[in-house]
Order: sequence, then C-alpha cells, then structure tokens
Amino acid sequence: MQELIEQARKLGVAIAQHPRTLAYFSAAQAVRDDLSARQLLSEYESHAGRVGRAEAEHQPIEPADKRHLAELQSKVAGHEGIKQMMRAQTDYIDLMQRVNRAMEEQIVAAQAKPA
Repeated sequence: MQELIEQARKLGVAIAQHPRTLAYFSAAQAVRDDLSARQLLSEYESHAGRVGRAEAEHQPIEPADKRHLAELQSKVAGHEGIKQMMRAQTDYIDLMQRVNRAMEEQIVAAQAKPA
C-alpha cells in the first residue's frame, strides 16, 4: 500500500506542476487579491443564495430581486479577472476529470482480466 501512496504523491506533484493547475491557482489568487472582484463575488453569491432559497421554499421572488441578480450576473460575467479565473477553473476541472477517467479505466481493465 505504501508504494501506491508514493505513486499518488508523485501524481499530485505532477498535477500541481501542470500548466492548467498553475494557471487556475494563479487566477484564483489574482481574484482573491482584487478587492472589487471579491466584493462582487460575495454580493453575487449572497444574493443568488437568497433567491435560490426563496425558490426552493416556493416563496415569491420580487422583480427587483430578479433584476438585481441579473445585474450581478452580468457584472460577474464581465469582470475580466473573474472570467480568467473561470476559464482556468474549467481547464483545471477538465484536467482532473481526465486524470480520474484514466485511473478508472485502468481499474476497470484490471478487473476484467482473468486471474
């Protein structure tokens, strides 16, 4: 088992050094360092959470709340730093899904082989 853990550590190092990983963590740090981006995301998440809870509870949602949410979505979508982070996050998630899929394929293939 220790050998497997060591291989996992090596894979972790390789993933950490991959350009997609580096780009994502760099972009995420840039957003954390940008006060306006942090505030915008915080306001959006808070407002979207309130609207989402109201929807889940079948409560009426005021038109002003819907407009405000749409405005916040537009601002988030238009913020260059957030857009860059989201693109990098999508690339990173794709990388991780491919790595997981590759591992799963090998596990399934090993189980299919006769003993």
